[in-house]
Amino acid sequence: MTIDAHDEIFQNFLIEAGEILERLNEELVELERRPDDIDVLNAVFRGFHTVKAGASFLGLDGLVGLWHRAEDLFNVLRNGQRGVDSALMDTALQVLDVANAMFAEVQQGQIPAPADPTLLEALEQLTVPGGAAAAERALPPPLDVPAQAAPTAGDISEEEFEALLDILHGKDQAPSAGVAEVNAVAAPQAAMRSNNAEARQPAAVEPAEASQPDATLTPSASEAAVRVDPRRLDAILNMVGELVLARNRLATLTETMADEDMSKAIANLDVVTANLQNAVLKTRMQPIKKVFGRFPRLVRDLARSLNKEVNLELRGEETDLDKNLVEALADPLGHLVRNAVDHGIESPQDRVAAGKPRAGTVILAAEQEGDHILLSIEDDGAGMDPNRLRRKAVEKGLIDQDSAARLDDKECYDLILAAGFSTREQISDVSGRGVGMDVVKTRIGQLNGTVEIDSQLGKGSRLKIRLPLTLAIMPTLMVKLGDQPFALPLGSVREIFDLDETRTNTVDGQLVVMLRDKALPLFYLREWLVTTRSAAAERNVNHVVVVHVGNRRVGFVVEQLVGQEEVVIKPLGAFLQGLAGFAGATITRDGRIALILDVPSLMKAHAYHG
Repeated sequence: MTIDAHDEIFQNFLIEAGEILERLNEELVELERRPDDIDVLNAVFRGFHTVKAGASFLGLDGLVGLWHRAEDLFNVLRNGQRGVDSALMDTALQVLDVANAMFAEVQQGQIPAPADPTLLEALEQLTVPGGAAAAERALPPPLDVPAQAAPTAGDISEEEFEALLDILHGKDQAPSAGVAEVNAVAAPQAAMRSNNAEARQPAAVEPAEASQPDATLTPSASEAAVRVDPRRLDAILNMVGELVLARNRLATLTETMADEDMSKAIANLDVVTANLQNAVLKTRMQPIKKVFGRFPRLVRDLARSLNKEVNLELRGEETDLDKNLVEALADPLGHLVRNAVDHGIESPQDRVAAGKPRAGTVILAAEQEGDHILLSIEDDGAGMDPNRLRRKAVEKGLIDQDSAARLDDKECYDLILAAGFSTREQISDVSGRGVGMDVVKTRIGQLNGTVEIDSQLGKGSRLKIRLPLTLAIMPTLMVKLGDQPFALPLGSVREIFDLDETRTNTVDGQLVVMLRDKALPLFYLREWLVTTRSAAAERNVNHVVVVHVGNRRVGFVVEQLVGQEEVVIKPLGAFLQGLAGFAGATITRDGRIALILDVPSLMKAHAYHG
């Protein structure tokens, strides 16, 4: 049996129920931390109740049977008939996992099979006094959802269905208490969102009363939000990008003209284009809470499996960034949070022995810095020992003894980002295989970001990631090699200075220049990217662009500095797709095609491996 995937009510259910399922993952963990918080408890109850109502109307009996019992359990909690404990939360979180698996089937247009009867029995046991032990015995293995006999689900009466049709056809009538549950699905934008209004209600309110829609939410409020296909937004952004390129070209042409009126018109176009560009970019923005929201559950489950006590603090969850970045950050941040809990936070016994609180703290924060976003993952754990990192790097053959001795503490911390590096003596299900952190470095580099690590032995560690707010339009430093322009992502550029070749030396086969008493590796980009020498190169007029590549700084020698330019990234053609060292192409102010350099892959292809 399948569902009509094009039905408008079904599509609204998918969107709104999906948002509620995401929130519940975080709210359930918060409820375990604050079991006496009636607002959190009400929010959880209303989440289960609202999705159950929508599933009931669509005939998703398997979901209804599971969520009806979960709703009963949280109503028992609201009535004060039992308290929150770890066994109860283990069951509730498993219910959420099974519900997510069912919901994934619904998204594919399939009717999900009912939940495992043993899970339903565990929920049933938790609603009666003294049923916790029986519930633990009845609890099935995680995510074991075989097809079973369907539990009974509340049907919608003919009267309720007629009321629903009236609402859908815009008839202005006050819904009766008997159709409140249907009403929550009939107006998905209003009723489902009112689920998280966290209205303060007495603990003994019955489920039918709790489902009353928010009377203060008028139709005009629900109509204020318009859902747009992301592909349409991408198409609009692409057109705005073309407009930006045309503006840049006109601005360059105007510089050669002495027409004051034309200059004023171009200046006005510049302002309007910039405002339009910013407006379109904002439509693609999403709060980073979309990523942060999954980590309370991750930390909770991981801490329990490692027998640790860990509190996770989330800061700056409303910070906005490009939706493509939000999606791309999920895996790297997951690695970092997992490592902070596993490697950073000590066991409760070790923390007490060191004079610390039993429970460790991991802080995940986001804030905007100009046209970049700063993410940080900080823990108050054991910190890192630079000497131990040096020894491990030598043992694993990543560097030799002499090179290790020359590393300062900060460079030692950066070793954890090297492929194959791990301080774990024994491999576990969580870590120890020497993978993960190098994946983080690579992924952040692909997003034109940088990673910085700091630590203090016995105090904890902090890892900072800087990323552009969007990947669609990129500020660059335009340079020339010969007569060919190239664009360097401005986020990678640290400083620029004129090259004095009398200050250069060769160390271990690598050309370097002394910069503030430290050796900076130098690479002539013309040797990698062009085959002819320009007149500027013959006159030995060269500049050094210092760039951040992963965890080290290097100097790129270029012949001409054109200046800063905001470019629109265009993908390379099929023939050049995947060519190492290039992120795409763009059109410069003077109408020429410039290749945009991918600094990490350029270095990997021409200078070193790893």
